[in-house]
Amino acid sequence: MSLIHKYIWLVKTIHRAGRITLKELNEKWRDNTDLSRGESLPRQTFDRWKGGILDLFGIIIDCEQRGGYHYYIANPKVLESGELKAWLLDTYGTAATLSGCLSIHDRILTEDIPSSQEFLSMILDAMKTSVVLQITFHSFTMKESETFLVEPYCVKMSAQRWYMLARNIGYNCLRLYSLDRLEHVELTDTSFALPNDFCAKEYFSEYFGIVLDERVPLQRIVLRADKYHQHYMRTLPLHHSQREVFVCDDYADFELTLRPTYDFYMKLMSLGNMIKVLEPQSLQDKICRWLENTAKLYVKENSDNEEYHS
Repeated sequence: MSLIHKYIWLVKTIHRAGRITLKELNEKWRDNTDLSRGESLPRQTFDRWKGGILDLFGIIIDCEQRGGYHYYIANPKVLESGELKAWLLDTYGTAATLSGCLSIHDRILTEDIPSSQEFLSMILDAMKTSVVLQITFHSFTMKESETFLVEPYCVKMSAQRWYMLARNIGYNCLRLYSLDRLEHVELTDTSFALPNDFCAKEYFSEYFGIVLDERVPLQRIVLRADKYHQHYMRTLPLHHSQREVFVCDDYADFELTLRPTYDFYMKLMSLGNMIKVLEPQSLQDKICRWLENTAKLYVKENSDNEEYHS
């Protein structure tokens, strides 16, 4: 088991307990035989891990001497405000849990992410060192692949795919590239300067996912979720701007502010009659047209089938 998994276990155990003595921590450590192999956690090792956790995650494990030397997370907001750190903690924490369950691996089902990890690693290296990449990309809409130079600005995961936002040097504009459509990636000897005013989170903040279209106006959108789906909306918001504006026994209304692009329409369509668009009228009308066009496909298909069997 890697050291980072042990760090994660320590942070999660202390955070979950709120306050915990080294003796109590040791008991929990020994109980977790997948990590500890039944051995104790020496104080020197514990102190060394505290330093490593501070360096890696910026998390401070402090000691309250009153009432028996209880250890606690001194800056718990780091776990909430740092999205990447929180994601790492959750991801590695889950990995640590699953790694101790190999005997039941055939009963643990995961989702596939069709993106090349080797390309992701190289892209992250280029981002850290501000190095231009030469990529060979084959879009779904292109007959042949193309090779060109890009400046990697950021990466984003969306709907089980990794995407790279990069400035295409030839076209001098920012574009998104799905990693699963990359055929080759190569580091060059050329450096680039990331604009000082670029903020990845802010760049995507007005959009639902990865379809970016500034021609679509920013709008206030109100959705009504039925009494069953409202719970899913609360626990997994559609957008960071989402807030609940009304609730009753039969439904709940949620307000969002974003640019309703194609992928947002697709998401609403996938929810069927569990969601109703209340505002704006233009979005409601567009959803209605799409539903009507979808229904026509099935009406025509059924009609063709009847003719075939008659």
